[in-house]
Amino acid sequence: KDASGWWVADMAMFRFPKGVVVGVTSESCNYGEATLSVNGGISTDANCPEGDGSVVFGRLNTATGKFATVLGGNENTSSGGLSSVLGGKKNTAFGEYSTISAGSENYASGLFAS
Repeated sequence: KDASGWWVADMAMFRFPKGVVVGVTSESCNYGEATLSVNGGISTDANCPEGDGSVVFGRLNTATGKFATVLGGNENTSSGGLSSVLGGKKNTAFGEYSTISAGSENYASGLFAS
């Protein structure tokens, strides 16, 4: 601990083969390998990074595709491989390499769709 009471890591790289969850965990999530999830304080609002290499921020977001990302918003899903949802609400990116930047109830279903 430092003088302010914070835990401080050594000046070294850290490896987390399974993944990292900041905040609460989701009881219904089947966490993938090498994932990252940042959540608020209520487990029923937690995100779910199920795809290997997936990253999820926001609230009630899910990334099931391999290397998929949801970077914010609420109730978004990124299920295509290497697909992304950047924010908004109830958006779904299910085409490979597809992207949704924001909005509500948008769908990106084709290869490289946006």
